[in-house]
Amino acid sequence: MLKKIMSFATSLALFFGASLIISTVQAQEFSDYMEGVEYTRISQPLRTVEKAGAIEVREYFWYGCPHCYRLEPLIQNWLSTNPKNVNFQMQPAILGESWAPGAKVFYTAAQLGVLDNIHPALFEGIHVNGNKNLIKNEMAIEQLFEGNGVSVQEFRKAWKSFGVNSKVKQAARMTRRSGIKGVPAIVVNGKYITDAGIAGSYQEMFKVIEYLVAKEMAAF
Repeated sequence: MLKKIMSFATSLALFFGASLIISTVQAQEFSDYMEGVEYTRISQPLRTVEKAGAIEVREYFWYGCPHCYRLEPLIQNWLSTNPKNVNFQMQPAILGESWAPGAKVFYTAAQLGVLDNIHPALFEGIHVNGNKNLIKNEMAIEQLFEGNGVSVQEFRKAWKSFGVNSKVKQAARMTRRSGIKGVPAIVVNGKYITDAGIAGSYQEMFKVIEYLVAKEMAAF
């Protein structure tokens, strides 16, 4: 009987010892980055797009931003690695009146089903070809859509539609509520903001994003 009791006690000690090791490893894993250093917390969490088993990662950007242009291929490369448990969303930011047309282009393209073509074409047109009218002048924007297979009538109908204008207003509200001060900025699960500046580099920013995703998944 004594041997059985001792055996049970030993097993119990090993079990709790293993549990302690696992907990310690998890604690160490989640202490790599600090709130207020590599990321900040949003005072009032934002609404997110729900997807089972995934945490929303939302990129706030503006087409006129050169840093957003440079980040674009890095984002695409990161997404191509199929980061675990990530529901990625693009979010046009509106930090001023001059930013609204860019958001309107984004939502018009999304409504017309040509976002995959317009999104890179717009970045390239502005930052490679130097055509800033693509986020300023409606005629230039119309021609961009025409060049991507959208008729003038289709473009004008979508551009002036209630749906597109409502989404632009929503983008302005979301930008304001997020508290971001510049772009590109990444919001994880509607709770945390990070960017290359506070993370230290683009490479570190992606590590912070993955850390925050894991942190939120562990909280489920």
